[in-house]
Amino acid sequence: MKTACVFLSSREPKIELDEDIKNFASFISKNNFKLMYGGGKCGLMGKLSKSVFDNGGKTIGITLPMFDDMGVTPDYLDQLTTEENFYLRKKSMIDKSDFFVIFPGGVGTADEFFDIFNHLCLGLENKNIYVFNKDDCWTDLLKWIDKNVELNMLKNKPDGLFVSETINDLQNRIEKNEF
Repeated sequence: MKTACVFLSSREPKIELDEDIKNFASFISKNNFKLMYGGGKCGLMGKLSKSVFDNGGKTIGITLPMFDDMGVTPDYLDQLTTEENFYLRKKSMIDKSDFFVIFPGGVGTADEFFDIFNHLCLGLENKNIYVFNKDDCWTDLLKWIDKNVELNMLKNKPDGLFVSETINDLQNRIEKNEF
């Protein structure tokens, strides 16, 4: 059983993602992937984890004591790990996952993306990264990466980076590369 680490917002973005989240949760469960994520019940994180759980899928959360103290850790997770800081949390998620999915998110999601993207560029990881670029959420960041290649600050864009504009394309790319 492969583990899909999904990085996404703990907030409610101003783009419509409810159907995409439900569709992706069903996809995760149906294909017997385990969901690993930041362990929260708010925003997109909460919607995805609850939907995977409701679909009979396995959910793994990795959280921090501060989030437990805030009361944002759900009680329905199959497994919960608490790490002492953001660095260890991210490292644990990277180490325990088979591939990564980047949904719309903010600075934290971008930080998580860049950490695994850097590992991929340096050859430290060979796990695929799937970016869900819904409503051009990540377009400017992706253009910046292309600009880095153009300016020779990045040798090339690694083969393991896949960008999808629709949830169906995202799922098709995962099926093609992870089965």
